[in-house]
This record gives sequence, structure tokens and C-alpha cells, in this order.
Amino acid sequence: VNVFEMIPYVILGGLAALVALAFINILYKSEDIFEKLRIPPFLKPAIGGLFIGVIALRFPHIFGVGYDTISLALNGKLIWTSLLLLVVLKIIATSVTIGSGGSGGIFAPSLFLGATLGGLVGSVVHSLFPTLTASSGAYALVGMGAVAAGAMHAPITSILIIFELTNDYHIILPLMIACIISVLITTRLKKDCLLYTSDAADELDGV
Repeated sequence: VNVFEMIPYVILGGLAALVALAFINILYKSEDIFEKLRIPPFLKPAIGGLFIGVIALRFPHIFGVGYDTISLALNGKLIWTSLLLLVVLKIIATSVTIGSGGSGGIFAPSLFLGATLGGLVGSVVHSLFPTLTASSGAYALVGMGAVAAGAMHAPITSILIIFELTNDYHIILPLMIACIISVLITTRLKKDCLLYTSDAADELDGV
């Protein structure tokens, strides 16, 4: 909407990097915690499932892939407090699921985190500068690319995927800025990424 919006998109890129770093660190920490538990292996997914179930009783948005929640964030139908809470809970839920031995990937959760973070930033910015900024949905869209780029250290992939979702050239500049800033920060602060979990990394290192 306005050149001024480059500033909040830069901020979004930095915040996306922090969320991606938190996601990486907590996921690997969760794997370590469950690996050190001296209990029968079949009980670990059960503990993880119980933990997730307790959270989901109150916050069902964390269940599954999360495309419904992403759609709500893109359409600006979630309040900022819910968005903030979902960022935290999705990191925990995904980390516990994978760490305990459950099945799941990291790409869709990265999009979920980006959409909720971007929606949060967009809600705040748009409420402060309604005539100078786009709706929160635009920020949710850029946030999806920025968190995924930071978590996987893959800026080009994230930029192309989000662009193909929209086919809108207006989103390219803020998308590139946020994704590149996110990747620059995460690669500087953390060598590891979420292209694969530590177990898969060990297998690859042995090949």
C-alpha cells in the first residue's frame, strides 16, 4: 500500500527469524529429552500424544496440518492474542509430536507459524497505521515465507512457493526482504536447520 510498509516487513523478517530459531532449538531439545527417557520406546509416543491431547482440548487449532487456521490468519479472522498464543503452542505441539516419535513434517508447521506471526504483526501495524498499511492477511502471507525460509535455510524455495500461491507481483519485494532477513539471521545464529531431524541427519552422515 505504501513504501512505509517496508519497515514493518523488515521487522517481520527479524521476528520470523526468532520464531524459526525457537522452533529449531525446541524441536531438537524435545528429541533429546524423549531420547533420554528410560522408559519402553512404545510409551514415548503415548506420552507425547497425551500431552498434545491436553493442549488440544482447549486449543484445537494446533491439531493436524493447520490449513484451516492458516486460512483464518490470511483472512484476518483471528485476534492478536489468539495469534500470539498459537505461535507458542504450535512450536510446543510440533516439537513434542516429533520428539516423542510421532509422525509429522516441519514444512506445514512452519507455514502455520509464519501465518500466525505475520497475522499478529499485521494486526498491530494495521491498527496503528490503517491508511498506510495493508490488511493483516498480507503480513500473514509474507510471514509464511519468512518463517519457512528461516527454519529450513531455504529463501529461494520459500519465495517461489509463496509467490506461486498468490501470483501477485506486489508481494515479491516485501516477501524477498522478509525471507532474506530471516535467513541471514538464522544462519548466523544457528547452523542447524529443519530440513531433517537429528535422527535423519545421523543417517545421512553415515551414508
